[in-house]
Amino acid sequence: MKPDTLVTGGSGLLGYALQSIFSEGLFVSSKDADLTQLSETRALFKKHQPRFVYHLAAKVGGVKTNAQKIADMFTVNTQINTNVLSVAQEFKVEKLVAVLSNCVFRENQAVPPIEKDVHIGMPFAGHRGYGYAKRMLDLQIKLLRQQHGCNFTSITPVTMVGPNDNWNSDEGHVAGALIQKCYRAKKRGESFQIWGSGQAVRQFIYSVDVARILMEVMKHYNETETIIVAADGGTSIKTLAETIARVLDFKVTIEFDSTK
Repeated sequence: MKPDTLVTGGSGLLGYALQSIFSEGLFVSSKDADLTQLSETRALFKKHQPRFVYHLAAKVGGVKTNAQKIADMFTVNTQINTNVLSVAQEFKVEKLVAVLSNCVFRENQAVPPIEKDVHIGMPFAGHRGYGYAKRMLDLQIKLLRQQHGCNFTSITPVTMVGPNDNWNSDEGHVAGALIQKCYRAKKRGESFQIWGSGQAVRQFIYSVDVARILMEVMKHYNETETIIVAADGGTSIKTLAETIARVLDFKVTIEFDSTK
């Protein structure tokens, strides 16, 4: 039987997690279609005629990549999101759930953000390109509901960790990047160096838990306002780095570079 659910970004961290608990979907990646190209996006939807879509595809990176390629992160992600959502509307997809990012929130958020904070203030300068592309995704969802009645919505997870993460210390998110950096330092007999003072606090959530919530949202939630997905409390980068070093049995004094 032909799958009626299309999953973009099917080979990424969250796509991998969703595939582990949801086998009925058609999971596609950039190898199947270049979603920055409208013609390829339309051809993908025409071929598979999905009734439901999980839109997970994005060009992603850690703080270094987001800052160094800030314009690219905005352009590519805006192209992907605009094409997928407009084509989903064109092909009358019954329900679409997209994924935003905690990069949408303003710099120096004083308290844990709520859903209405998505468009308030300016995102952190280093994430501004990626963060604003995700803000535009949220806006497009709302405008498509307003004009066409599309049943599209989204979730906004905090930083995810889990199997199939990006372990590149330059391009990966903080947990995966630090695991790779610590492993490499231990293997080479080098020092374990961390950007920043280590005092910054981040929230983390397991990718499979986010995948389960995605499925619940697809089944039961029909509003356009995004849903923040976060664990209680947070973990400092210092604690995270120390935990990684302990698990990898790397007995070394961690060096924090406060110039970063």
